Amino acid sequence: MKTFMPLINSYWYLFRGAGMTLMMAGTAVIPATLLGLLIAIAQIFGGRVSRSAIVTYLFVVRGIPLLVLLTFVYYLLPLTGIDLPPFWGVVLVLSVYYAAFMSEVFRAGILSLPRAQWDAAKSLGMTRHQMLQIVIFPQALRLAAPPFVSLCANLVKATSLVSIVGLWELTMASREVVERTLAPFQIFLAAAVLYFCICYSIAAYGKYLERRILVGH
Repeated sequence: MKTFMPLINSYWYLFRGAGMTLMMAGTAVIPATLLGLLIAIAQIFGGRVSRSAIVTYLFVVRGIPLLVLLTFVYYLLPLTGIDLPPFWGVVLVLSVYYAAFMSEVFRAGILSLPRAQWDAAKSLGMTRHQMLQIVIFPQALRLAAPPFVSLCANLVKATSLVSIVGLWELTMASREVVERTLAPFQIFLAAAVLYFCICYSIAAYGKYLERRILVGH
């Protein structure tokens, strides 16, 4: 019991760090999802110029490690006169970065629908907007749900990198406790358990969605 006293005395501080991690990830998921969906739509239905711009964006963002992108934006924004609070700067980077991956998930979901679905909607006289809203999106989003949930779990784990720009969350909270208690094994083990519980809950929900989709088909 004495071995784990540093953890017992600091568990609430780690829970606060986990709460900050969840808040950061949850805040970033919303704009990342909306941006990813818009990119997927533009890539499928846009013109040649817009598709070329989107493909360039996807290759550039997915080709740069998130840690490098965080550091680059953190030091670049002040030089351009944009002084965002660290929290919102990190949310911006996470949103832009994960939107590139989410767009591929949504695009695959849309393109995986049989051509008969599109033809049936056209035969009913639907406009493109009605077709997407009533027929295509409900089915595509249902198919894209499991990989989307997996990306959300990855986003939670990616927040552990933001301590490099000085933002406080679970990983930085763990480091602070270790510096104070000199008990790295106990503290980082607890941090790993917290990350696992969060990501396992998200992954379990993704498995539930997969089963629902299989039953629906």
